[in-house]
Amino acid sequence: MTKQSYTVHILEAVPNREPNFNLKSITDPAEQVLITPENAKYSYVAQNQGRIININGVMANGVLKMTSSADYYDAYGLKAKAIKAEPTAIKAPQTINLTRLDDLNINPDLFQPMLTGTVVDKFVSQDGGFLPGSMIMAAGSPGVGKTTVLLELIVALHSAGKRALFISAEMNQIDMARYLKRFPNWGQLPILFLADYEDPKTVIEQTLNQGWDIVLTDSYTEVNDTVKEESNMSRGATEKWFLDLMSANNKGQNEKAIYTTFITILQMSKGGVFVGSNKLKHMTTAMMDIAFEGDRRYMEFTKNRLGQVGKKLYFEIGNGIKFDEARYTRDLFNDELVSEEKKRLAEEEDAFDKLFGFNTPEPEADAELATDLVVTQA
Repeated sequence: MTKQSYTVHILEAVPNREPNFNLKSITDPAEQVLITPENAKYSYVAQNQGRIININGVMANGVLKMTSSADYYDAYGLKAKAIKAEPTAIKAPQTINLTRLDDLNINPDLFQPMLTGTVVDKFVSQDGGFLPGSMIMAAGSPGVGKTTVLLELIVALHSAGKRALFISAEMNQIDMARYLKRFPNWGQLPILFLADYEDPKTVIEQTLNQGWDIVLTDSYTEVNDTVKEESNMSRGATEKWFLDLMSANNKGQNEKAIYTTFITILQMSKGGVFVGSNKLKHMTTAMMDIAFEGDRRYMEFTKNRLGQVGKKLYFEIGNGIKFDEARYTRDLFNDELVSEEKKRLAEEEDAFDKLFGFNTPEPEADAELATDLVVTQA
């Protein structure tokens, strides 16, 4: 059965009995589905009056597989009626409130980094650790180990007492179970398997509202595509919904008022460009590349409002994750030496110029002499 979308219409009730519902197909009004109180989906339909009911098939137990979505295409005709009934309203001027940084009431919890206990803490921020309320996008080609290395990091935070969550839109329970042989420390991490649910949009919203310190999502594209298909939303509307949802939780808008940090995995195109709009570049705190250099793997920030960029942290994947802390520390030390040497050379160059007068401005020409020359030439 292909996916069909229906409007919900309540039928006249029989005395002492709950009313029936009639579902009318959006594309073919002659196609209708009667939902009686005995139907297993009766309560679901009753709760979604005024929305669009999507029937995606029949489950093994014979129950219709349903999701609901907003009436984006005005199948009920309410928007058209409103346009006819009301003249176009003139927008009132917006009230603008300018903000001074000194007036911001910032919760000090935002400046308490979450520590993994690895060299990654120095890599991700100048404060040392993942900072609350940040949004990190991680891109890399298939097989480089994006999910593995990032899962290891949030598991470390979970073990340290942080509320960590993994949203998997690509792997199922069997896929994850195979990891346990090499990564037994992952066993207690809470995981949301998105494929298990008929209404992924509502499930994600409700789960994030529980309040989490850090959330890893794999992947941005799969979450957006799944929600887009099940909710009949456009790609742009889906992306805006997901980014707005993450931004709201960044600000602590959840049940526990936790400033959630998000690490979101991006898929790469064949041309080596991440899949998604340019909004991701501008709205995120940091953009991380995870890539191969020969046969070695490394992480590198191309954008990072909280720390350094252009520094590579190499790692290996075996029975666990091993970060090359010695090389990373050595590279930072060498960079510092080069910076100090450039500064010293600049100071010596300035001293040399002063000694021989190269930095002394030339005297201005005598005004009277210049006038005499002009007169003589005339």
